[in-house]
Amino acid sequence: MQLPDPGLVNFYRLAENRIVYLDAEIDESVLELQKMIFSWNLEDKDMGLPTENRQPIVLIIDSPGGMLDETMSICSTIKLSKTPIYTVNVAQAYSGAALIFMSGHRRFVFPYAKTMIHSGGTTGIGGTFEQTEAAQKLYRKQIAEMGDYILANSKIEQKVFKRNQAKDWYFTAQEAVDYGLADEVIADLDSIL
Repeated sequence: MQLPDPGLVNFYRLAENRIVYLDAEIDESVLELQKMIFSWNLEDKDMGLPTENRQPIVLIIDSPGGMLDETMSICSTIKLSKTPIYTVNVAQAYSGAALIFMSGHRRFVFPYAKTMIHSGGTTGIGGTFEQTEAAQKLYRKQIAEMGDYILANSKIEQKVFKRNQAKDWYFTAQEAVDYGLADEVIADLDSIL
């Protein structure tokens, strides 16, 4: 008799309690996370649960960031979710992961976790002059949208953001709270479980 994979058992145990992880680079695979959020929203809707009575989804984040389109898709899903989503930065929420972290309905940060925002980067822009020009135009639009998103989901003043947006801007846990990227530094795991 073969026992079930312990990793799979743990995944289902956590999922049963609506605890999910973003613990890798952000790419197309995060759409699985999106499916889970849709599923729990549908489950709560079918049960007729008002928002305040829904069991929150806890999204544990330890990610260096990744692809912007997938990042913004997850951000939109979190923002549109009627079922509350708590985001928890346990180690690093860098780049796109910081945007996802900032999307949470409640945002928690571990005492030694770091958050980093920046204007992103590009790879693979090539082709004809027109294609390169179109890609650069899109990139500028995305940078502007990203900046607007950060300003709308934090307490960062626009002039402070403009001064820092071109660099990798790191925040300690307390700085993340002070700048409004997080709501609180976690003092007890029970606050998210």
